[in-house]
Amino acid sequence: MVMDHGFIIFTPIFAVLIGFSLFRILKKRKRSAKSIYKLINDLEKKYIY
Repeated sequence: MVMDHGFIIFTPIFAVLIGFSLFRILKKRKRSAKSIYKLINDLEKKYIY
């Protein structure tokens, strides 16, 4: 019984931590991709136009 209560209490906490870490990783990837696209556009404007 004691282990079941611990499992019920700590499972949502671990799920929230995993979800938060995944969200941060995806946010960093999106930001870096956005900066790469901005760099490409800046280079195109500088050398093509």
